[in-house]
Amino acid sequence: MVIDAGSGIRSLGDELLKSGQPVYLYLLITHSHWDHILGFPFFAPIYRRDTKIWVDGCPRGFWGLEAVFDSHQANGFFPVAFNELQAQIQPLGIITHRPLKIGEAVVEGIELNHPQGGMGFRFREKDHTFVFLTDNELDPQAPPGKQLIDYAYFAQGCDLLVHDAQYTPEEITERRGWGHSTYAEAVELALSAGARRLRLFHHDPARSDAQIRELVCQARNLVTARHGHLEVDAAREGEVIAL
Repeated sequence: MVIDAGSGIRSLGDELLKSGQPVYLYLLITHSHWDHILGFPFFAPIYRRDTKIWVDGCPRGFWGLEAVFDSHQANGFFPVAFNELQAQIQPLGIITHRPLKIGEAVVEGIELNHPQGGMGFRFREKDHTFVFLTDNELDPQAPPGKQLIDYAYFAQGCDLLVHDAQYTPEEITERRGWGHSTYAEAVELALSAGARRLRLFHHDPARSDAQIRELVCQARNLVTARHGHLEVDAAREGEVIAL
């Protein structure tokens, strides 16, 4: 199972092909904004006949992957057309209606508070739960169904919560409605949900590694001040987390 098709999917494709085995995967799209789909044309397995990809997630996720190649409003964005790809790429459209079962794992979706919409995911397998909520604004004025209490219920007791934490509390005042949260709001959500671990995600592109480390320290201080039991860190490229 793969979430989104940003720039990181290129390296994933290279690793998958090293095995010499056919590639079969479920690609779950949170939403079709550019930074979440731009890597798909560079995902090497899509140019092989022995690749099978099942696409699910937000309703317009499959459309977004097609649009990366050709918007049908100009001469196209990529020299290879979507219908010329060798892989078998099939839209499912299951998660918007009911849980998706893959082996012993069950994937459920929740609507995100983000411009043009989006979908977050909860993965359950045996006794372990992983929740992925990116591009999600924890706005106190959000409508019912998209409030912190709703996401806390969705993430209740999870082993790992990955949540949007693009902004600081000072920055969010001028960025309300942009569809992202602060590290403080992400901590509040994780504590309310009783999550074991929190990974701050969707770092601001202008943020340096040193600045991200500082935000992590501030987030940990918030946990300490609340006498909480929550492991907090920043999501890192290439990181492997065992639940």
